[in-house]
Amino acid sequence: AAHDPYHSQSEALREVRTQLLTHWLTPQRKVLAVVSPAPGDGRSYLAANLAVSFAQLGEKTLLVDADLRSPRQHRIFGLGGGAGLARALAGGLGVGVAERIAYFDDLSVLAAGAAPPNPLELLSRGDLRRLLTEARQEYGVVIVDTAAGARGADARLIAARADGVLLLAHKDR
Repeated sequence: AAHDPYHSQSEALREVRTQLLTHWLTPQRKVLAVVSPAPGDGRSYLAANLAVSFAQLGEKTLLVDADLRSPRQHRIFGLGGGAGLARALAGGLGVGVAERIAYFDDLSVLAAGAAPPNPLELLSRGDLRRLLTEARQEYGVVIVDTAAGARGADARLIAARADGVLLLAHKDR
């Protein structure tokens, strides 16, 4: 979406964004969890590109890398070693620790941060609910990249805390 806006995949991403804008996004529904069954399904790629496409539209967008088992967003966006989601949840920090992406006026990314020894327990605490409530107030769109469903209950827990879920699946798989 950022580097090749006329590619057919960029057009497909804008179509997904349009469907979300017209049928899902409201002032009460802002947090979208992107989930998939298996590692390598393209969940992080989809979440990153959706976040970029919303930011390109002028929506103040937050991308949260809640895959505390195998995070990817820090690599996709070339982020440094900021506090991250794990530290935000463990230390009661807010969405203010998200890093603003310089080449997009309206995009911030909250990377996963250092891998915790207990990802599901950390996500299960009330701090995730608090952080998502704060994100709803600060941002127009919040995209949450989750761990693969096969890696534990993380994605199901995050989906239950989000306002909606986008399930990514491969045909015939």
